[in-house]
Amino acid sequence: MRSLIFLILFLIGCSSNSSNFLDFTTPKKTQSETTVEDFKLRVGYLASDKLGGRSPGSKGDKLAKEYMVNLFQKSSSSVDVQDFEVIINRRTQETALTHNVIGVLPGNDPLLQNEYVIIGGHYDTTANPPKGRKLFFDNINNGADDNASGTAMVLELFEKYAETKNHKRTLVFILFGGEELGLLGSKFYAENPTVDLEKVQLMVNLDMIGRLDENKNVYIGGVPTANGFSETLKPFFDQSELNVTSYEHTASGVRSLFSRSDHYNFYRKDIPSLFFFTGIHKDYHTPRDEADLVNYEGLKLISDLAEQVIDNAANRSDRLEFKALPKLEEESERTPARMKVSFGVMPDYAYQGSGLKIDAVLDNRPAKNSGMKDGDVIIKIQNIVVDDIYKYMEILSKIEPGSKAQATILRNDEELKIDVQF
Repeated sequence: MRSLIFLILFLIGCSSNSSNFLDFTTPKKTQSETTVEDFKLRVGYLASDKLGGRSPGSKGDKLAKEYMVNLFQKSSSSVDVQDFEVIINRRTQETALTHNVIGVLPGNDPLLQNEYVIIGGHYDTTANPPKGRKLFFDNINNGADDNASGTAMVLELFEKYAETKNHKRTLVFILFGGEELGLLGSKFYAENPTVDLEKVQLMVNLDMIGRLDENKNVYIGGVPTANGFSETLKPFFDQSELNVTSYEHTASGVRSLFSRSDHYNFYRKDIPSLFFFTGIHKDYHTPRDEADLVNYEGLKLISDLAEQVIDNAANRSDRLEFKALPKLEEESERTPARMKVSFGVMPDYAYQGSGLKIDAVLDNRPAKNSGMKDGDVIIKIQNIVVDDIYKYMEILSKIEPGSKAQATILRNDEELKIDVQF
């Protein structure tokens, strides 16, 4: 009953006429403007209990695929669905069929239309918690931020360009399945591309962009993957209302984050790649990641900035020149240690100083119970310096469950020592 009440309240909040929510499963006419209301409706459908989550092979996976195909078929000259098998249970080796959904909008320049800009994001979610283990409001991983937010923006940008047709290069819009299982959809596409990857100008990945904070912080990774791109994009960043942090890959935590979403499989093919992201939060990969927590005005702001970036890549006369990120490949070969214990924190992957900065302290976990707070920076554990996330994991791999350890943290430039019971 509580789920029903929540759904009714959400529908009322999204629209003065709740039937619009259901009607939106039938694609409307393309339009040249993206609106907050459009984002509410798209995320509202994709992250609704009606789908029951979007993990590979689920009912929600199939409904999401149909929804995206229907929209692409309105205006795309080419709509492809790549079906591929993924392992959804490593213990039993159970597999499921999932999909990449691809829509193409040809460029309007006779020469440049043979080059491409890819705009993508994953549409799948993590699997729902086991039945009978009701730890949250409900047991559905609706994945509103991760990644109905990015899926909605890919679809809105598709609609906009389908109507305006103001792009010289061909635009390829891809919604990937199987990302949560290890970037499997983008890996499958990179190995079975529908366009010549050597002619791709840029890949733009939209993943977890629904939680813009009060300071309007948005993180854009991959700016250094094309020569001179930082100088090209800086005016767009400066003009935006957003506070843009551009990853320069000077900290290992940031480098490890760059390899954790779908753009990375294009980067590995020597394609300049950007990653739009608003950060990890306490609701990450839990049933609390619901549509009513999404910042829809923030989605509109990020969409406006992404559009400027895409316009530049699609219409500039010259090709972007790929540039490998320093030390990224070496970092990717460094295997993180398997932790025996956990503080119960979400790291701030955009932090570029020494130590491990805490983005969020999780309830009822060792860090919270010991008095740690959001924003604290862990600089030592048991007098061992925490240089980066790899060292943090290495230290925790040597601490036994049930034991106690002393952590040294920085809080407002003050050094504190805290005993943590694992």
